[in-house]
Amino acid sequence: MNSPSLSVLVRIFGRTLFSMWMGDDVDQAASAAPDVVSDADRWSPPDLSGFVAVVTGANRGAGRGVARVLGRCGATVYVTGRSRAGRSSTTAGEDVTLSETARMVSDLGGIGIAVEVDHAVDAEVEVLFTKVQHEQGKLDILVNNAWGGYSVTDGTLDEPFWLQPMLRFDRMWTVGVRSNLVATRLGLPLLLAAGRGLVVNTTLMFADLAHDIGALVGEAPADLEKPASEGHAGCALFYRTAKLAINQMTLYMAKDLAWNGHRVAMVALSPGFMRTEAIMDEVGSDAGHWYTEPILDGTESTELTGRGVVALATDNEILAKSGQTLSTRQLARDYGYSDVDGRSPV
Repeated sequence: MNSPSLSVLVRIFGRTLFSMWMGDDVDQAASAAPDVVSDADRWSPPDLSGFVAVVTGANRGAGRGVARVLGRCGATVYVTGRSRAGRSSTTAGEDVTLSETARMVSDLGGIGIAVEVDHAVDAEVEVLFTKVQHEQGKLDILVNNAWGGYSVTDGTLDEPFWLQPMLRFDRMWTVGVRSNLVATRLGLPLLLAAGRGLVVNTTLMFADLAHDIGALVGEAPADLEKPASEGHAGCALFYRTAKLAINQMTLYMAKDLAWNGHRVAMVALSPGFMRTEAIMDEVGSDAGHWYTEPILDGTESTELTGRGVVALATDNEILAKSGQTLSTRQLARDYGYSDVDGRSPV
């Protein structure tokens, strides 16, 4: 099958975001079929039996990838999203419902528990953590992955701010920035009950931010010139501000925890260009044949994010990384593991 043109993928995700993904930075979209683990894979799942985790936005994408990896390690994983019952399939036939994610976790050796939650509704999030408290009495890992920013699909994701609907801004900040804060606040007593814990906020690392630091701290003029490589005026303002808010919130929540003597690490984690459901559907490929598509060169599985979460959760020196924004690929290099296909991320 022919690979889609860049313009086709741009229509799905926006020009600025796609150009970021073709580099080392990307945000999660929806999930592809679970990637096939090859014989060349150099990752050995640690034993996380007895660990309790909550993964929000786990129907698909990075959320499902994280949940699957935790399941392979034997953890008890509460997976949340707005779809538990019914069936939602991709054109390739993958079931991307929440109940399917929970089943995968259990089939891989963990305990998967699906909890239908709208993370825009605080009361539903409170019910989730009340359930975890009643059934487990503690929480070891919280992965905040819920994101409502792609629910407005009008093709203006990276257009100038005055051409974007405010509804997109509201959803990015409600089910994204604010939902991360709410889940962390409600999960914190359970994390403290475990004695130590890890909170991971999935996000995006902006490599070009260094160019703007001087202007942000009043030490240099703002660089307002459009790069020659950019063929448009947009800079994904709504998206960038939401993701940057998550990164800064991670830092200052980490400071609050450290200054109050709590051994709970807060990390923002940025995946690379992932083989997500939307990407794989558009390319017309699947987990067993994606490598035949040149446009997918350099991509990573959604499970690489999960391996990063596990590496952090089992690091006895994790508090040294608290407050940082990290990339999945850098973690793979630092901790010395491969992706599911045996390749070392570059």
